[in-house]
Parts: sequence; structure tokens; C-alpha cells
Amino acid sequence: MKKISVLCWVVFSLCAALLAAQENQGPKIEVSELRYDFGKVVQGKQVSHVFEIKNAGKAVLIIEKVQSS
Repeated sequence: MKKISVLCWVVFSLCAALLAAQENQGPKIEVSELRYDFGKVVQGKQVSHVFEIKNAGKAVLIIEKVQSS
């Protein structure tokens, strides 16, 4: 029974290490701010804001869809 417990612990540890390694290899998006409030905007006035997006991962980050609300 002790051997089975040790074996299960070793398998669990290896799986956790592999998942952590895979997670660190991919792209990782970092956004300086998630929301921006323009406050009250007069009708017809054009407003804009720049969101800074950074890839902090080790693989190429591909942004395929962007939606505003």
C-alpha cells in the first residue's frame, strides 16, 4: 500500500510539473487597463483611448477577434 501511495504522489507531481511547463511556454497577454470610462460625451464629439497590450509569454500572441461594448 505504501508503494502505491508513493507512486501516485510521483505521478501527480510529474503531471503538475508538465502542466506548469506547458503553461509557461505559450503566449501571455498583459493589458495595462481593462476598462476606460469616457464619462459624459457630447453627441457628435469624437473620443478615443489607447489600450496598451503586451505579450509577456514566449510564443507568438495572435489576436483574432476584438469586440467593444
